[in-house]
Amino acid sequence: MKTAVFLDLDGTLWEWGVVPDSAREAIRRAQANGHKVLSNTGRARSEAGDMSYLGLDGYCFAAGAEVILDGKTIVDEPLEEGLIRRVAEVFDSFGLNYSLESGEGSWICVNNQAVYEERVAMIGDAPDPIFRAPRVHEMTLEQWKHIHKTFYHGGDPDYAEVAAAMPKGVTLTYLGPGFAEATAEGVNKATAMEAVRSYLGASEWRTMACGDSDNDLTMLRAADVSVAMGNGNDNAKAAATWVTTDIHDDGLFNAFAHFELF
Repeated sequence: MKTAVFLDLDGTLWEWGVVPDSAREAIRRAQANGHKVLSNTGRARSEAGDMSYLGLDGYCFAAGAEVILDGKTIVDEPLEEGLIRRVAEVFDSFGLNYSLESGEGSWICVNNQAVYEERVAMIGDAPDPIFRAPRVHEMTLEQWKHIHKTFYHGGDPDYAEVAAAMPKGVTLTYLGPGFAEATAEGVNKATAMEAVRSYLGASEWRTMACGDSDNDLTMLRAADVSVAMGNGNDNAKAAATWVTTDIHDDGLFNAFAHFELF
């Protein structure tokens, strides 16, 4: 049976945009055997950057809200404008810095300048466009209608309090201390994976998910087989079928070999 493989980006396929050579080789070998390899990331298309050099078969962006396969958009589920504005109001009320993200662009709101400057200093020259994005107040009315997800970053908010304040129809996913992403309810990495399998012909394809953190849990649990990276957190490892080595210790290559993709 052919396998559709879904790769988280940060901490799984790459680290700060740098992909291990062994991961590229694993992708090439799997594709040569007739399998398909796709990204499945919380990052919006505008923030993932040009990934064409990897030669992937498809891309799941914005935690499942936008899915592109074989050059065709098969899922496009932006948050309803009223909902995204209400989420922004919640984040504002907690004094959080946050980003609004779409396939065409991202915008940042800075409510806490000290936290913003701390994050910018921490990433240094790393290629992360989040902190270089234009400000939310510069958005046009049309741009508000195409936001796929938003997330807050930095500081020390009480996640449970922020989650409790979310409007109905929105899911807030914990990403780690000071980080969480808000998406439309019922849209996640698992639904993106199932949309791809349905498009390909569900009975002919096995799904395999690879991830490292809490925002990968939906796809790790839903896939036919799943892999947690050796550098992943405990929740990812508990949800996975198998735990591979660290991203920098041929993690993806070893996972592809273990599940006999080549």
